[in-house]
Amino acid sequence: MNDLKLCGIVLCCIVILSVFKGIKSEYSLFIRIGITLLVSVLSIALFAPILEYIDEITKGTKIYAYLPSLIKILGIAIITELTTDICVDAGENSIASKVSLFARTEILILTLPLIKELFKICQGLIE
Repeated sequence: MNDLKLCGIVLCCIVILSVFKGIKSEYSLFIRIGITLLVSVLSIALFAPILEYIDEITKGTKIYAYLPSLIKILGIAIITELTTDICVDAGENSIASKVSLFARTEILILTLPLIKELFKICQGLIE
């Protein structure tokens, strides 16, 4: 799906959202969440060729061992962004900030082996 089709779909959904705000305002949140999920799923589908390319260029390097962790980190970041956006749309900013904090902590935990390897490389350069 190209950009123009996606933008057209989103604009149609926003028009529908505006109509429902006037008629049944309680449905507007669900339409907003649906639009967010639709765009997010379509965006995530674009990551497949990117991940294949990263896999191809990192084969045979030391970073290849850390590739699963990097992909998990990317997934956590995307899912967290989607979740916090939905929370903000629902008016739950406090929950959104807690989800964001949890994800940052989880990403930090996953990056610790990478940081350790980086320190080893720096130590080798200094010696």
